[in-house]
Amino acid sequence: MFFNKETKQAFVFPPKNGTMSTRTFLGSIEWHGKHPIHGTTADLIKKYPALLEYKIYGFYRDPIKRFESSILYLKQVPITHRGELKDLLGCTSVEDAPYEVFASDKFLEAMPEFFNKQVEWFDHPKVTALDFNNLEAELRRITGNTTQPMPHKNKNSDFGRKEITPAVVEFVKKHYAEDYEFARRVLKIEG
Repeated sequence: MFFNKETKQAFVFPPKNGTMSTRTFLGSIEWHGKHPIHGTTADLIKKYPALLEYKIYGFYRDPIKRFESSILYLKQVPITHRGELKDLLGCTSVEDAPYEVFASDKFLEAMPEFFNKQVEWFDHPKVTALDFNNLEAELRRITGNTTQPMPHKNKNSDFGRKEITPAVVEFVKKHYAEDYEFARRVLKIEG
């Protein structure tokens, strides 16, 4: 979470929703961070009750794009438990694994830090969900800062990128049905 005491504004960060870019930008304009970085809104308010006086924001990302970004992150960033990840996926190479091997409830439950549903952050009366596709414009609108450079962190390369098959799309739509319903209901985004 990052916050600004003067304006009583804060941001929460579901994983793989622009966390590093947003934190870097907000830090450069003297907002402050609190831990846990990816804490849910309810948990953060419990830990920091003053947040009840704040306007809280976060970026909602299309679940299929977020799912792929999480997979690519796992493929591209050195992970100390790479062997455990191979065993969990049942494959010999994480980098070469098709997305289908990641598309299981068992895998997602084993890696909740990447794959929790976004409603865990956004389905709270204090939170305004913003469209990830408009990240820079929304950050500038909310902070009023139009001059500070906008960093783009943790941008995935094509290394390990695979086809998003209909089976993966079907799995994501089913697993993240609550996120899609939230997007339709609150953001008026059809998915």
